[in-house]
This record gives sequence, structure tokens and C-alpha cells, in this order.
Amino acid sequence: MNTVSIGEGFGRVNLIGEHLDYNGGHVLPLQIKNSIICEIVENKNSESISIVSDKYKDSLIVKKLEKRNNWADFVIGSCLYFEKKFSVKINNISIYIKSSLPLGVGLSSSAAITVSTLKSLSCYFQKNLADEDLINLAFEVENDFVGVGGGVMDQFVSVLGNHYEALFLDTFNKNYELIPIFQDYQFLIIDSNTQRILSDSEFNKKKELCLNAAKKMKIQNLCAKTKIDENDIQLLSDEELNVSKHVIEENLRVVKAAQYLKDNKAEEFGKLMTESHISLSRHYRVSTDNLNKLVDLSNSFGALGSKLTGAGFGGAIVTLVKKELVEELKKYILDGYPNAKFI
Repeated sequence: MNTVSIGEGFGRVNLIGEHLDYNGGHVLPLQIKNSIICEIVENKNSESISIVSDKYKDSLIVKKLEKRNNWADFVIGSCLYFEKKFSVKINNISIYIKSSLPLGVGLSSSAAITVSTLKSLSCYFQKNLADEDLINLAFEVENDFVGVGGGVMDQFVSVLGNHYEALFLDTFNKNYELIPIFQDYQFLIIDSNTQRILSDSEFNKKKELCLNAAKKMKIQNLCAKTKIDENDIQLLSDEELNVSKHVIEENLRVVKAAQYLKDNKAEEFGKLMTESHISLSRHYRVSTDNLNKLVDLSNSFGALGSKLTGAGFGGAIVTLVKKELVEELKKYILDGYPNAKFI
């Protein structure tokens, strides 16, 4: 058996703009170097699909492309949707998933595995899968097949981003711009070492609250507004009001942050990061004690700003710090939070 095709999907850290991609808002993610690689090998001795991952002990034998309600659904869904799009039959193959990307910590491993699988399939079957089609297909797999109701940010940055420029994306009209990151500062990712499982979290409940709030205010999405007025306060439940406050104010923060990045204003950018985290904790209520502790430790050290990254409910934070102070910050963090991991 020889390796036939390889596809790679990169993870991302969202610098600011959490929970906006399914609310029609702006986001500012950065592609990271950690990735997931999918290798497809022809296996003429089998009519099924074998799926193996270096992160899990057991291999899976798939004879029918149906949900298994585990990590393999991202691979199975990719195969199913690829079959439908290109009218091909997928069998007689072994799929090997290799990851340098931590799973379940808010760095978009789900989009990375889907993108890598679809890339590898397009190579194997010699089908032209344009970037836009790849993004849309990966989005459909994650939302419609797996059932995680996110937005299109993760797929966008995995396909079109790079490691040196943040992707400033308007998720409503899909316009985007790449902005170089700060040269003298580093966005350091700190894993709280508390894994989150997105499908089992309150993620979909938050999305429902946002949809209900937008419907009550008779707007297409929450980011169509720039402020909450008195009439809105009367219309919305307390939970709907809280998520609306976060989404509307966060969208304004992202636009400011993108301009600060262009103007090389790191201190101002950092302040917005911390404001974002406070809102995610108080209004959107997706932070945890561990994430809050890491943010507080980073900021007390002297970082310019820190926030949780990803959906929350565990996972990682991102902090903005001078490059020359990174190693010193790591030691400081480990003194106060020994279980921390740096990515």
C-alpha cells in the first residue's frame, strides 16, 4: 500500500470576536502552525473505509457513512458530502489522521480535520475543489452532519489564512482582509488543560438565545444593531439581553481591534482583548474559573491583554505579550497554574 493523497488543515486562535460568526458579525482569527494531516491510502483488500487517528487507540471500520457520535463523524461526514458533491463512491481506502493540534481546547480542531479530509479526498479522486467550495463544504459537514451550529469563521481561516496575518472577516457578506500581526509582540496561547466538548456544551443554547433575541427585535441578526435601546430591554428576557449585549458590543470591538492592528497600536488592542473576556464571562457566560484565573495571571504579569479563545466552557486563552517577555510569562503562569500548557 502506498500513500495516495495528503491534505492539511490548520487550527486557529481567535484574537477577538467570540460568538459573532453565527450572528453575522466581524471576527479576527489567526491561523496557527498546529495542524491536522489526513493521509488516504488505497486498500484493495477491503470494500470498506478504515479510519485511524494518532490521538485515539481504536481504528474504525466504516461500511456505511452514518454518524457514530464521536470524533470520526467529521471524517465520515466529509466522505458523505464529498460523495454527494462529486457523485463518486468512497471505499477501498484507509484514512490516517495525524494531529499536532490539541483537541477540544477551542483552537478549531473540528474545522481542521474536516478541511484536511476534504483536501485529501479531492486529491485522491483528482477533483478540483476551489477554496470557496472547500469552505462551504466543510461548514456543511460540521453544521448539518455533525450538528455543531457554529459559523463559517473556522473554515475560512483554515483555508485562506496564514500564520503571519490575522483574517478580518465580515461573516455576513464574507468579505475579508488579511492584516499583518504585531512584530514585537506575541499572541501566546495558554491551554487551561480542561477539555471542552462542544456538542455537549451550552453552545447551541447560546445560539438559540441569539436567534430569539434578533427575532424579537425584528432584525436579521444581532450584529445589525449598534446598541441596545430601552425598547429592546422591555422585549428581551434577561438571558437574551445578556447575549445581545455581548454580541453587539463585541462586534464594535472587533472593528476597532482591526484598525489598531493596522495602526500597530498593541496596547489599545490588548485592552480590547480584556474587555472582550470580561463580556464573555459576565454577559455571555461561557468562561470558567480556570480561564478567568489564567487571564488574571497573564494580566497581572504585565501582558497587554488576555481573553478566552474559542467557544469557552474550558479550553484555552490567548494573551498579548512582548516577545522578549514570553519565557518569563510562562514561568509566572506555571507558578500560579501548574497545569497550564503553552501552544
